[in-house]
Amino acid sequence: MRSCCKECPWINTNKHSIKFRTYAEKMKSLGKVENHSCHMINKDVWGSQTEINISNVCQGSKLYNKK
Repeated sequence: MRSCCKECPWINTNKHSIKFRTYAEKMKSLGKVENHSCHMINKDVWGSQTEINISNVCQGSKLYNKK
């Protein structure tokens, strides 16, 4: 398993990270996305052009959702 990137919005607690987390949770609650990709690996975070799989999924969100 990959480690989280140092800029991961799910690990950091600055205002931009918190805004992204609330947006991602809103999208998930609306049924728009299940997972998103790491922004350091793939610019297509929401998977509209590329498939989100085990090699590019955001590890920070997976760890955050396990809590």
